[in-house]
Amino acid sequence: MGFLHSGLMAAFIGLVLYAAWSDARELRIPNKLSLALLVLFFPTALIAGIGMEQMAWHLIAGVALLVLGFVLFALGLFGGGDAKLMSACALWLGWDQIGHFALWVVIIGGVLSLLVILLRKGLGMWPNWLVSRAQGLFEPGKSVPYGIAISIGALIQVPRSAAWPQNWSTAIEFIIG
Repeated sequence: MGFLHSGLMAAFIGLVLYAAWSDARELRIPNKLSLALLVLFFPTALIAGIGMEQMAWHLIAGVALLVLGFVLFALGLFGGGDAKLMSACALWLGWDQIGHFALWVVIIGGVLSLLVILLRKGLGMWPNWLVSRAQGLFEPGKSVPYGIAISIGALIQVPRSAAWPQNWSTAIEFIIG
């Protein structure tokens, strides 16, 4: 079970990193990605030993951030893909982690916004191959690829979630010292 749990967590990390890359590249987070995160959560929760009550709180976290995300989308402050990604990440993190997750997303999103402004101001100094591969970061007049902030916030917070494999925490503690 440890191998499967580690594989599912690695899939979460890979999908979240892909979401950031996709948003930086095209200002688009594929629906299939958020759906995959949703589907993979349930076997992970079972393997991690997350009980039904705690799983309900994970679902509430996902729904709450989906509603918040779509309110922000309706106000023109957020993309639809961002709302779905944020919701899927909240599902993995759980209710007790979404406050910290949201705080990380806001902080990283602010830093990212400033970075994007600077990147777009110096547009002529970047190599064409870089600009063409990361249009979401460089294209003037476009929105900020907030999927990057959501992904980083999720990756910072996920080690504190019930879905995190216990043997990974032990390995990290061993490595850190």
